[in-house]
Amino acid sequence: MIYTIRNVAVRFFKERFFDQAAQTAYYLLLAIFPFLLFLLSLLSLLPVNEDMILSFLRPFVPVEAFNLIEANISVILRKRQGHVVYTSLLLAFWISSVAVQSLSRSMDLAYGSFRRYAFWKVLIRDLGVTFLFMLVISLSLFLPLIEKALHEAVMYYDTIEQWRGWMYVWPGIRWGLGTVFLFLFFMLFYKVVPTHKVKWNQTLPGTLFSTFGWQLFSIVFGEYVTNVDYTRLYGQLSGIILLVIWFYMTAIILLISGLLNAEFRKRGRLV
Repeated sequence: MIYTIRNVAVRFFKERFFDQAAQTAYYLLLAIFPFLLFLLSLLSLLPVNEDMILSFLRPFVPVEAFNLIEANISVILRKRQGHVVYTSLLLAFWISSVAVQSLSRSMDLAYGSFRRYAFWKVLIRDLGVTFLFMLVISLSLFLPLIEKALHEAVMYYDTIEQWRGWMYVWPGIRWGLGTVFLFLFFMLFYKVVPTHKVKWNQTLPGTLFSTFGWQLFSIVFGEYVTNVDYTRLYGQLSGIILLVIWFYMTAIILLISGLLNAEFRKRGRLV
């Protein structure tokens, strides 16, 4: 285990994966607002309101960055027109596909494999993967509905609702639902993003690291941002700066997880 961790650390710096993370973070930053606008535009088709979606993002995004997202989405929604959904969908799809291509190249580099297919075949594959993840992330809109249904089911039984321990159990249930979704999402991510074949069990090390590492980072970074006044240093740009840092660290976690999968696979522990 120590040898594997050391190899991951050495490869991360020696092969300059931190540069790949910066590239990916930039593409994610470009895609976030069109994609969120598209998701929020779907609310008319679901019994979910804007506040429920934003409350789902709140635990993971730093306060300043969350305020920036909330303000921009609110302004856009007030001024939206009929064609906005289609425009934002196309824009989000294209920019997201570029981010997926960047991540796919990084995953191939982590596994030491090279793309041997024609450019157009790789492009079609990456666009398909992008569409798949846009669909999966869109399904996260149902998480608030599941939480609401569970809460209403519990409220039906007065004895459970009146139980004093319920106020401590319910946050754990909400966290568990989010964790299960993240686990399945990351498992799918490390299965389909590399261009070569990866078995499901070979994705487990990176999936576990991403699922819990990303949540831990979000909590720690959120506490840090709460106690440090970035507005004194960056002024009105503080929200954007924090969002860039958050995306960069997210990309680093994704790439480190990919390196973990590659190292475990190389050592033959997962066959």
